[in-house]
Amino acid sequence: MNPTHERGSVLLITLILMVVVTTLAVSGVHDIAMETRTLTRDLEQQRLLNAAEAGLREAERHISQAPAPLQTCGTQPCLQGIASHNGVDFSAATSYQTALGPTRTGATARWYIRQIPSASQQPLDVSYGDAAKAGGTYYYEVSSQAFFAHLVSPGLPLHNNCAVAAVCLRSVVARTFLDVRP
Repeated sequence: MNPTHERGSVLLITLILMVVVTTLAVSGVHDIAMETRTLTRDLEQQRLLNAAEAGLREAERHISQAPAPLQTCGTQPCLQGIASHNGVDFSAATSYQTALGPTRTGATARWYIRQIPSASQQPLDVSYGDAAKAGGTYYYEVSSQAFFAHLVSPGLPLHNNCAVAAVCLRSVVARTFLDVRP
């Protein structure tokens, strides 16, 4: 073997190995960046879900503490109408406020209550008897929405949007009001 024929082979093999290692490193950094973006998006969605859940629970608490069936809007809590369709309209919703101010997640949350119509407002449980006839059982649909205000595109109508940049939750609450007569 003539050593003069092998002079550039070490350099060529080293360059090829460097290209392979660099490609693997760039691919690893790309994967880490992708996982970080996915984790960040999942964390933001979880924060939105938590804020919407907090709004939902606040509205349900208002219903449970109401001394009489809810009336159409005036003082909170109030009804935003009748639940006659599945659509949402947060244009007149109540902002969720904790004792410390807005949600700690940085999300804006709001909620509203609609009454679910029923054929009879009488209680389903006959054990209440005549004492509950004037009160009855009322069904309420509670809707809550949470979103990050800084991520909302200008002009995006969030009052009826639950798909893009917003998380919406809905629950149904049944509340029996007793009209106790002497």
